Amino acid sequence: MYHISRLSEAVYVGLCHKIGTPTEVRFRREVMETEEVVGKRRSIMMGLQQMTSGSRREGFNLSSSDHDIMYWYSNHKVICDLSHITFYRVPQNTLILMDCDDLPPGFTRLNLMSPSNRGVIRSSCIMINNENYISSTLFRYNILQSLQDSSITPHGPSVTTSDVLGADVDRVICLQSHHWPTHALPWKLRCRHRGWPSEIIVSDISSGGFHVVPIGSTPENGEEWRISFSQAEQKLVYSMNHSQFLCYGLFKVFLKEVINFQENEPILCSYFIKTIVFWVIQTNNSLIWTPDSLLNCFWECLKLLIFCVHIGNCPNFFIPQNNMFRLKVTGCVQTSLFHQLYELYCKGIPCLLLSPTLRPYLNKAILNRTLRISTDEGSIISIIELDVSFFRELYTTMDWPFCFEDFAVCLKQIERVLKDRLTPYQATILQWITSKVLRRTSFFMQSIIYPNNKCNKVYYKTNKVSGLLKLSCSFGCVSDSLYLAMYFYRTYRYEHSLNCLQRAQDRISLPYIVYNQHVNVDMYRFYVQGACLSRKFRRAKVDTITLEGKYTFIDELVLEQKVSNKNRFGVLFIPPLVMLHMLFILNHHRLRDTVRSQQSLQILQTLLLQDNNVYVPNFLRDISWQILGICQQICGDYVGSQASFQISLQQEPLHKIQEATLLRMNTSQYEAMQF
Repeated sequence: MYHISRLSEAVYVGLCHKIGTPTEVRFRREVMETEEVVGKRRSIMMGLQQMTSGSRREGFNLSSSDHDIMYWYSNHKVICDLSHITFYRVPQNTLILMDCDDLPPGFTRLNLMSPSNRGVIRSSCIMINNENYISSTLFRYNILQSLQDSSITPHGPSVTTSDVLGADVDRVICLQSHHWPTHALPWKLRCRHRGWPSEIIVSDISSGGFHVVPIGSTPENGEEWRISFSQAEQKLVYSMNHSQFLCYGLFKVFLKEVINFQENEPILCSYFIKTIVFWVIQTNNSLIWTPDSLLNCFWECLKLLIFCVHIGNCPNFFIPQNNMFRLKVTGCVQTSLFHQLYELYCKGIPCLLLSPTLRPYLNKAILNRTLRISTDEGSIISIIELDVSFFRELYTTMDWPFCFEDFAVCLKQIERVLKDRLTPYQATILQWITSKVLRRTSFFMQSIIYPNNKCNKVYYKTNKVSGLLKLSCSFGCVSDSLYLAMYFYRTYRYEHSLNCLQRAQDRISLPYIVYNQHVNVDMYRFYVQGACLSRKFRRAKVDTITLEGKYTFIDELVLEQKVSNKNRFGVLFIPPLVMLHMLFILNHHRLRDTVRSQQSLQILQTLLLQDNNVYVPNFLRDISWQILGICQQICGDYVGSQASFQISLQQEPLHKIQEATLLRMNTSQYEAMQF
């Protein structure tokens, strides 16, 4: 027999590796929060406000973690009763009154009390008892019509789109209320009685209000809207200690890998799981939420889920009268699900061995009785691993859905954040943002002032642009100087570009560089471990070069940018060493230095042939081989360019540039015939 606390600690450590340690979860949230605060200005300028929700916003980094964004009209106010009218001015604000009479708990009708300046709202109105009500069905339809994008897929109250890396993002247009709904008032009393969450959290949640999303209790009830507590739930998750958070994560993993493993259309969703965890934390005061009791806490959650399935009732945490199983877990579906869960319950804790994620950690603890298990964060992850994890999160999370070109607005938002006391992670996040703002502003200035004119005299007047890029390099990471080299190359200052490239090469070749999660741990520890995080970022971090389709960074890649834009990808992600050697080749070629251009060409080809997913990640090899082919074609190696373009076509088509590759092949073949 093995003591349950030992197995709990093993699972805790395993989940810290899979989901994240307390520090990792904290800086993930800080990255998302900073993005939201800095990016909020653009939404406000468009008359919208936004909030990121979903598992990623909560701090998870699982492959199944969803990314949801809620938008609402900033001047449309949902009120719970007529007394709230005194808080707002008309016509500056459009007032919408909730009407919950004769509706299932958790749903409402929306009575449009004053004229709306939004065509989507006006065209979604229906008459009920001679009054204007906003139909959720018509609202969803009108939103889809206004987007006019065939790639968007309706998904409940939201629409599913893809981000630049192809991951699904659910976006929902909803409406907000700054008040607390009448049906949820007992929740505040219950929290005070039970002691969770704390009085401060309860006050923060209730003052933040709620949202209503366009979906009814049944498909037939097109005039109904669902009351959403996404913002409140996010704050509840943030208030959990790490053992509670990992128990929630453990339950999510168990749901996906065991309960829903063979289900094409799963009955249970992660929202039910989150609700169950909330109820257990609040109602079971005997539980001790520590690493050595993790499995006991999980078992209590599983028992409550089984009970809810047995009685066919999963009460909403804020409005318990709202049975979330009302339509989904009934009849033979309910019976089958109950038998499945009860069978797992009868297996006991060994049922966790059915999870591929949890099995290795449990087996290690079971098979090796002498194994020492420490749940201290320093024993689970080193400082270097934390740095690498943070750098990865910083790059992968920041999709920046706001307008970098509005330099003053971006700096104003950054200034707002700087007024608060910043953690080292937040300071580095803002440093990275500032670098990107300066860089994108410089290329925006170039595209506006001199869009087509390539006269030397005109380009020499753009010192302000190069000044912003130099300032960006002082804030940014190691690879940011490549953007300055691109700018010098495009403005015919080839010697300046080569000097910039040589400095970049010297820095990128240092032994402690961090790129694509690869780092020489010993060298990193020796050279930079004692430095502050901000300095580590400037000295050791190398980022993938990002070329957005709306700017011209380098003329030789305009075709690829246009084709990628046409295919709705719109961004070229280029490994920094590939960009470095491309610019070496092009600068030497323009200076008619054939020997050096051929040497750089050979170095680039060797890199692509010999690299093993370190400096040229596999998913970026389509654009990398394309660049080699372009350089070979420019230098007159038409046979080599044909081979490189052919290899590019065989790679994972991340950038969707196959059309550009075929055009390049035809051009190269024609030039070879002319030659």
